[in-house]
Amino acid sequence: MKSRIPKAYKEERKEIFNKRFGVIFNGEDNLKPLVIENAIDLSPTASQCADTYESFLGGGGFEFDMSNVNLSDVFWEDIKPDDLLSEACTDIARQGGVFINVGYNAAFTKEYYKVIPYSLCLLGKKDSDGFSGKIVVSPNGWGKTLKKDEVDVYDTYNPNPDIIQKQVERDGGWHNYKGQIFFFKLDKKFTYPKSLVERAFPFLEVEYKMGLYYKGVVNRSFEDITVVRHKEFPDPKDENQFYKNMESLSGLENSSSKLMVQDDWDDDSEKQGKFKFDTIKNGVKAEKYAHFESSSSNFIRKSFRNIPPQLVEFIQGKLGGTEDLSTAQAVYNSNTAKDRNKIERLFKELFSNYKEDINPTGDWNIKQYKLLDNGTTD
Repeated sequence: MKSRIPKAYKEERKEIFNKRFGVIFNGEDNLKPLVIENAIDLSPTASQCADTYESFLGGGGFEFDMSNVNLSDVFWEDIKPDDLLSEACTDIARQGGVFINVGYNAAFTKEYYKVIPYSLCLLGKKDSDGFSGKIVVSPNGWGKTLKKDEVDVYDTYNPNPDIIQKQVERDGGWHNYKGQIFFFKLDKKFTYPKSLVERAFPFLEVEYKMGLYYKGVVNRSFEDITVVRHKEFPDPKDENQFYKNMESLSGLENSSSKLMVQDDWDDDSEKQGKFKFDTIKNGVKAEKYAHFESSSSNFIRKSFRNIPPQLVEFIQGKLGGTEDLSTAQAVYNSNTAKDRNKIERLFKELFSNYKEDINPTGDWNIKQYKLLDNGTTD
């Protein structure tokens, strides 16, 4: 007997190379990052889970205090290492990776860092070792009208002074050099990382469509749909006036609960009447919706490293004491420890050979996230 499995499990990841821009598409239609962002934003549970996951990745900032450090050379900006960590964690939480522009000075030491929005970046063609030496950035996005001269090409991160010198000479000097881009991803299995939320896409869509349904019911003021059947009007003006009167009677937002249909019925008992009213009742019970909502929320939470429900939503009798909440925090700190450790190694590499010794301890450990009774972080 042949095994039968859903079609999705049979599909292989397709890697599409676009010759025009010299990039590897992220998704078959190159819209995967945008789809992920929109899907999360349209789902209340996914939005909150992404924010919670982001908070636990960045924790309480770095263990070593660098609050007196300003990473920006622009006098009106004040960017701390913790700020860079927080900005990086936003893309990592939602997309599974982050693109960071690393700038150098003439002494070949690192001078500045800038997180580039994930959806704007694509990898260039791979060599025989599977390495992409270029990263292409489109400041205005990857729409269909994009022209080749509207994108910027960066070198992939390589802090070797000899490599940097060759790149500077190629670009015509330090004043033209844009630096390199460090592409970090939690999962290195594929060209582009797989977002955690991808495994819960069907449930994000359920939440979104449930919202549309609720909106439609509220717009009808919770009324059943009434079908108003009428015979042909002798004058079109009379018909138009009748429709306006019905709309005025229902109210603009409630007009969707009335459906006007021209009909010619033969019922002997109603031959003399010019109007008939039929009602389409909504027999669906609210309890049925509650199951879909709770199940969808549960599956979405699980996709984000199994966030304990106490950290996402109010549960009667569960948030009354700090002990239960502290246990939930400890569990999720443990669930996210491996990801946080990878981010710590990322920043240790980023700040190696920085122009100033801002962290003489070499300790880039991130403090665990802690939520107090009053909702603040410690």
